[in-house]
Order: sequence, then structure tokens, then C-alpha cells
Amino acid sequence: MIYFDSKASTLIHPKVAESVFGLYQKQLANPHSTHYLGQKAVSYLDIARKTISNHFGVKFNEIIFTSGATESNNIAIQGVVRNYFKYNSYAEIIVSPIEHSSVSNTIKELSLEFQDRLKVNVLSIDNKGVINSQEVKNLLTKDTILVSVMHINNEVGTIQPVKEVGKVIKKYREEKNTIYPYFHSDGAQAVGQLKFNLNHLNLDLYSVSSHKLYGPKGIGALFIREKTKIQALSFGGGQEYSLRSGTVSPELVYGLKVAIDLLNEEDYQVKLIEITELRDYLRENLLKNPKVKLNGELGFIDYNTINISVEGKTSEELVIAFDLQGIAISAGSACHSGSIEMSEIVYQVTKSEERANSCIRISLSIYNTKEEVDKFLEIVKQIF
Repeated sequence: MIYFDSKASTLIHPKVAESVFGLYQKQLANPHSTHYLGQKAVSYLDIARKTISNHFGVKFNEIIFTSGATESNNIAIQGVVRNYFKYNSYAEIIVSPIEHSSVSNTIKELSLEFQDRLKVNVLSIDNKGVINSQEVKNLLTKDTILVSVMHINNEVGTIQPVKEVGKVIKKYREEKNTIYPYFHSDGAQAVGQLKFNLNHLNLDLYSVSSHKLYGPKGIGALFIREKTKIQALSFGGGQEYSLRSGTVSPELVYGLKVAIDLLNEEDYQVKLIEITELRDYLRENLLKNPKVKLNGELGFIDYNTINISVEGKTSEELVIAFDLQGIAISAGSACHSGSIEMSEIVYQVTKSEERANSCIRISLSIYNTKEEVDKFLEIVKQIF
């Protein structure tokens, strides 16, 4: 089967799989035990934490391990809001309208729980699929405690102006002499595509997912800037600086470490260029069909994503038709399991229900080839 759904999950890299399996064979002890075998296990956590913190240009103790970006987003957003409401009665949040469900639904649940105490300000988005940092500036008030803008969108692939938003927030905090608002970004789709230093982006919280960058599923990380006021959501043994209790898997954490290492290899950077060229080739051929419309605008989309709408077809019809031909694509976020519904994100970008109901996402990886793309294009001729 041809796999064109790397936005949902990348296939694990052989070097990563080998490292994870190798550690499982060593039968590592609980890394939180005090005996020798426990300390041997925790050494793998320390190596991974150092590698990841160095990759992002942050401190060793500013990285905690989670089960993935969904948990990281929940810890970041709920943690900030719940901590603030321990001492205050009213707060505001600023969020983009095209966030992953783990952000948008978390904020929705918080607004229902705290009702009149929490106001959510939703940014607008242009037809390129990009927010405006100036609007963030206009919405900031003395009550704003959190701004959350994802780095790269998971459906359309648009890259958001995170650095510009960070500058706006930093300037506001300096002028008002306040620690708020904190700035959070869901970076699940950005790590592995963009090179950046989290300090240069002026972020306070950043979510990472291993299985989006050729690592194992079930592990992720959250950057929490030192002195950020945040409340733990789970309680137990006090692991991960008491912010995420529970036994941490050295095997999975080390797999994430190896995946991060691979991003810095010269071969990987060459692969990114090749996939960009392959993506452009595929997109150019798809857009020759008058029934096809691109969602998002060239120049603002990441290296591996094509999101299109097909006139006269539904998303479900298209996904099933390609699946029957041995090609895996999606209609949107894989986190919406079950039925295929209208893409709210594509609707926000295009303002068209027709396009939001007829969209598919094709996302390439370093494993895809021109032969696979050519086969896909031949099948396209049969389907639309």
C-alpha cells in the first residue's frame, strides 16, 4: 500500500526502531528506582532530555516527557488556566481558529467549566490560512493569561507567524511589567520540518509529538519555560518535576531522542529537499485538473502537505476510493476517529462548505518516491 498520510503519523525510522527494540531487550528497570538497574534506566532519560533540550536551545529541566502532543497541549493549557484561577476570578485566552482538537476542545471544555470567568478570543484567518500577529496585539488586555497558536497546521499545512506573535507578546509583557500572557504553541507538525530555537521564538510552552517525526508512538515532550506558573493535572510519584506523575518509558524516550538526532543529519536535510520537489511535482499535476482547488496558498504551506478540494466529490468518497486502490490518504485530522465530517479548518481557510466537505489531505514522507506519486496520478484520472 502507498502511504501518503504522514501528517497523521510518520512511519518509524529503522534506526529509531532498532534503538527502541534494543533497549527493550536489555529489560531496563523502573527508571525511578534507586538501585543500580533503576539508575541505569534513568540514564537513558537524562541522555534524551539533554539531546532534546540542546536541539531546542533550552535548559535541561525545561523539558518534560509526556505521552504525546495531546497530553502536552492539555498540560500546558489546563495547567496555566487552573493555576491562575486558584488566585484570580477572571481571565482571557487568545487562540487561532485552526488549532488541533487537543487545543480547541481543551479550551472549549475550560470555557464551559469556568463559564463567565473565562473569555476566549478567537483570531481571524486570511485566505492563505494564516493569522495576523497585529490582531494578537489588538486583543491583548491586562486579563490575557495565555495565547495559543499552532506552529504548522495539521490539515492544510500552513506555517503560522509564531516568531512575530512571540515578539508582540514579549513587547507587551515588558511594557506592562507582567509575566502574562504566556505563549504556547502546538509544534507537533513543525519539529522535523523547521529548524528553530525556542528562545528565539519567545515561547513559554511548546508541545512535541514523537510519531510525527519518525519516532515511536506514545511518547512526546513539553517545553515549559523555567518559572512558568502551571498546575499539574495528575498526581502520584512526582515524576517529571511533579508535573506529570507516572513511570516514564526509557525505551520510548530514547526512541524520541534518536528521532531528534536524525533531524540534524545531512542525509535528512537532503531528503527534505527531495520531498519538497516531489510535493511540488504532485501538486502541479493535480492542479491541472479544473475540478481541483488548493486549500491554503503557496509560500505559506510546509514541505510535505497538499490539501485539495475536488468538485463533485465528498471527502469520504475520495478517501474510500483511494483506499480501495491501495493508497492511504486522509480527509483531515486522524484524531477525529470514526466518521468523516466537514473539515472546520478548511472551512475557516476557504469560507466554503462545499470545499470543506470535498477536501483530502496528501502528506508525503522521506520514504515516498516519484514512482509512487506517478501511480497516484494515474489513479487520480480514474477517480476524478
